[in-house]
Amino acid sequence: MGQAMRALIGRLLCLIGIHDYQVIDTTFGFGPNSSVSRVECRRCGRMNIRQA
Repeated sequence: MGQAMRALIGRLLCLIGIHDYQVIDTTFGFGPNSSVSRVECRRCGRMNIRQA
C-alpha cells in the first residue's frame, strides 16, 4: 500500500472518530480526578484533555 493510500485511510478513520492520540502534557496532583493529560491526534491534529 502506498503512502498516499495510508494517509487517506488515516484521515477517513479520523472522520469517523477513530483517532491516533499521543500524550503531549501531563499534570499530576493529589486527590481524586486530579491527574490531567493533554493528548493530540497524530493524523489530524485534534487536541483533547483527559482527566483520570
